[in-house]
Amino acid sequence: MQFRVLRHLASAMALIAAGLSHGLAQDGEPGRSVGPVVVEMFTSQACSKCRAANEYYSELATGDGVIAISWHVDYWNEFETRQGRWRDPFSDPQCTKRQRQYNKNLRGRSSVYTPQMVINGAGEAVGSDRKEVDALISAARASQLLAAISVRRDGAEMMFDIDATPTGGEAFLVTLKPAVDTEIHHGQNAGVVIQEINVATELQSLGEVASNGGRLTTPAPQAGDHCAIIVQEPDQGRIIAAAYCAS
Repeated sequence: MQFRVLRHLASAMALIAAGLSHGLAQDGEPGRSVGPVVVEMFTSQACSKCRAANEYYSELATGDGVIAISWHVDYWNEFETRQGRWRDPFSDPQCTKRQRQYNKNLRGRSSVYTPQMVINGAGEAVGSDRKEVDALISAARASQLLAAISVRRDGAEMMFDIDATPTGGEAFLVTLKPAVDTEIHHGQNAGVVIQEINVATELQSLGEVASNGGRLTTPAPQAGDHCAIIVQEPDQGRIIAAAYCAS
């Protein structure tokens, strides 16, 4: 598996810079609604401490009001144990790059660790620390209003109508493997079958979304894959809109 980052998918993306009127109104703010909460986990199949976080992440992923994305970092691939090394088949340097940027933004340093969960691009915690992660999710639900995204599938295309946001941002389409079972043969988890949900395999930049919203059109995911759209403030900042793709 090779994780690919595609910039500006112009042949498949149309952006209409016009305000949209769909979405729920809340607290007197037209077109704004609560949630969902985006939970991003940075993990590796070679990391034994990641297994407990993976179980918790899977619970979150199958719950309501959460968009869950699992990014597999590559720095564990060279870690030697008595059981040898395990090269995570979903690992990629781009996943590590994304994690480093979050740590620069949120912790003021580029050092990284696993397991780590990032909530709405605005808070981070050890992925197995249920109390801290739950608190971050609760805080996000209580205080953060995300722009609504209306999603529909039209044949071989996905269409996303994004409501207005305070700042605008960059839209990304994340391709996901919805369910993966991997038998681990070497490393810290040798002999274990790891079950995972929503493993990221591709990240596409769809370009800028103006503060007054717009429409994005992309190819639908291939059979067996799923996808999610996220809109982030500049420099991989706070997530201001997100949705799963329609099936």
